[in-house]
Amino acid sequence: MKLRILGNSIRWRLTQTEVRNLAEGKLVKEITQFGPDNFLEYELSVSNISDIKVSFLDGKIKVELPISVGEPWANGTEISLRNTVEIAEGSTLSILIEKDFKCKTERVGENESDMFPNPEC
Repeated sequence: MKLRILGNSIRWRLTQTEVRNLAEGKLVKEITQFGPDNFLEYELSVSNISDIKVSFLDGKIKVELPISVGEPWANGTEISLRNTVEIAEGSTLSILIEKDFKCKTERVGENESDMFPNPEC
């Protein structure tokens, strides 16, 4: 899973296995280590909720999708899932979750074996 943050937007890119796990109701997560006790954890899940939930606590970014939104996306042909969540009065966070495609050209040192086939190739 790849994570890209820019201002008040978060973009998640998931491999085929991660999308399949999400469709099965499993938690998908990654940890980026900055030191022995210093890390960033980010996780994505589907649960029985009515609206998308976003939180950041103790170094963990957590996004929960309603089953009614996450499962159809994961099992379908749609490439991306986009939503905006109000995080404070007058402030929003844009969330984009995408199926990660193989690059058009091979990149040295990058394993793309679990990425989705690129529709443009």
